[in-house]
Amino acid sequence: MNLFRTLATTLIIGTTCLAATQVDLEKKAKVILDKVSKSYKAYKNVHAEFTITSENKAEKVKPVTEKGKIWVKGDKYKLEFDDQIIFCNGKTVWTYFKLSKELTIENHDPKASEIGPSNVFTFYQKGFKAKHDGNYTKSNSKFDKVALNPEDKKKPYFYVTLHIQESNSAINQVDISFKNGVRQTIEVKSQTPNQAIDNKFFEWNPTTYPASTTDDLR
Repeated sequence: MNLFRTLATTLIIGTTCLAATQVDLEKKAKVILDKVSKSYKAYKNVHAEFTITSENKAEKVKPVTEKGKIWVKGDKYKLEFDDQIIFCNGKTVWTYFKLSKELTIENHDPKASEIGPSNVFTFYQKGFKAKHDGNYTKSNSKFDKVALNPEDKKKPYFYVTLHIQESNSAINQVDISFKNGVRQTIEVKSQTPNQAIDNKFFEWNPTTYPASTTDDLR
């Protein structure tokens, strides 16, 4: 009888401690993400250079890494990635392929991509449950890891992990684990806020980027 009481008490205490730890991890994540949000909201704009590495270990596909550049100003952005340049002035999206000089024009739909160019530094603010997932030191800088689990289980990914630099609350890396076995790692190589950028910078210029064919989908 005493043995059963001891086991029951131990189980209750263990469950309570586990719940308390979970709450603490969620609270810590919220504090960190609030600092990140405050940091990026203070910027008029952000320019970043990055790499995206895609891999699928289950299918033994070798990792592929590509470089890119992005400028974000509110709901406006310019993305240079691989052979394409994407301009968005908040209303219209122009996708221009440099080699073929093909141009596609579409209306901007901010809901079309949950993790996209316009919200790459803010997407975590809605639709996720966050918890602190440890910290580490790299190149003499300290980083926190925050695990994001989508509230909607129908999303194409299991979870997203943010790597956040402690000294400036900047997102240094984003890991996305998809349900199809693909894992993407977006590593931010550099970030420069508050550059002098005119709004025309986020619009396609036919003089600078002449189009041989245009597909207008608006």
